[in-house]
Amino acid sequence: MTSYNYDIASTEYNDDEGYQRVVCQLFYMDYESGFDNEIIETALNEIYALTCTNVLFKDFYIKAASFMLSENPEIGLSVLFAYDNLPLFHDVLVAFHKGELSANHPAYVILHNKLFS
Repeated sequence: MTSYNYDIASTEYNDDEGYQRVVCQLFYMDYESGFDNEIIETALNEIYALTCTNVLFKDFYIKAASFMLSENPEIGLSVLFAYDNLPLFHDVLVAFHKGELSANHPAYVILHNKLFS
């Protein structure tokens, strides 16, 4: 079983509580129990291991890291799970998981435009 829920169809939220609920769903955590950093770290490590050699993700990770004055791609991965990026990045991860991701995929284009414009 993967530690990230690629089957979540909607990652929409309008406030911090909604964001936290979505994060809990994506990482198979119970919202009422709160965040479990170990679960999140395991999932992020798994995602990074699967994507770190893919040039499309490398560009995203480096660009996202730069927003934190860093060049560390793992910092970039964390930034992509931030409030403003999560719905767009989730769509990219889902496309990748399905084997559909390319530089022309709508999810990729939307996130690229957000990060690089």
